[in-house]
Amino acid sequence: EGMGYTGNVLFDRMVGSTIYTCTPGEYGRLGSNTLVGSVCDHLESNGFNPNAIPVGGSNALGTWGYISAVEELMHQLETIQSDDSDFNFGHVVFATGSGGTAAGIALGLSLAHGADAHPAAEGKEAPTCHGIGVCDSPDYFYTTIASIADAMGLKKMSHSSTEDFIRSIIKVHHGKGRGYAVSSDEELRFISQFAVDTGICLDPVYSGKALYHFMTKVLEEEPEKYRGQKILFWHTGGALGTYEKGNDLLKSTSSSGPKVKRIDCFGKSDGDDTVVCKQET
Repeated sequence: EGMGYTGNVLFDRMVGSTIYTCTPGEYGRLGSNTLVGSVCDHLESNGFNPNAIPVGGSNALGTWGYISAVEELMHQLETIQSDDSDFNFGHVVFATGSGGTAAGIALGLSLAHGADAHPAAEGKEAPTCHGIGVCDSPDYFYTTIASIADAMGLKKMSHSSTEDFIRSIIKVHHGKGRGYAVSSDEELRFISQFAVDTGICLDPVYSGKALYHFMTKVLEEEPEKYRGQKILFWHTGGALGTYEKGNDLLKSTSSSGPKVKRIDCFGKSDGDDTVVCKQET
C-alpha cells in the first residue's frame, strides 16, 4: 500500500498485476536484467511460462515498433510533399531513457534514406537525430543502441564497429538535469507554459524534460545551426508520469491560474468571479 496509486503503479493495479519490489540500492547493484531473470525463474518454478521484457521494451523485438513508426512518418511526409515537394525535416528530436526509442527512430530514418530509399526520402538528406537522454550518459546510450542494432542483425556498412555507425546517425545529449524523474522548477514551469501556449501536455519524466533541454540548452548553444531548419519533436508519451507530479505542476501554474469561477444558477450574485446563468422565460 505504501507505493500509492499513481503513475505506472496505478496502471499495474488496474490490470491486476502482481508487483515484485526491490530497493533502489538492489536495483543499482544487481541491474534490471538480473532482477527480472530472478522473477522469471521463480515463475517458471511455479508452472508459468514468463516472457521477460527489458526496461522500456528496449531490445531487438521492441525496437521494431519505432522502425514501423518511422515508416508511418515517411508516409505522412509523402502526403505533405504532394503539395510541397521540397518539404523535409532537418532535425528529429526525442527523449530517450532506455535506448529502444532512439534505436528505432535512428535506424528507421537511416534505412528510409539508404540504398532502397523511401519515396519521401529520395534525393533528400536524412535528418539529424537528437536523442535527449533523461538518465545515464550519452556513451551509455551509444553502447546500448549499438547492442540493440547488433541483436537486430545490422550490417556494419563501411564503419569499423556498430557503435561508430550509431554515432554517425544520432547525437545523444546529456539532458537528465537533476536526475531521472526528478524535475527542476524551471522544467515544471516550461511544461506548464507549453501547455498554455500550445494545448499540448508534456510529461515531466520524458518528453517535457527532453524538449526543455533541447530548447533551452541545445538551441541556445548553437542557434545558427538550427536557424531556418524544420525541426520535428517526437512526443513519445509518458502521460502516466504526470500524475505523480500533479502538486508540483500546480505550484508552477499558480501565477497564471488555473482559474475557477462559480456559475450562479439563481442570479443572486454579480461579482467578477461569478458567472450568472440567465434562464429564458
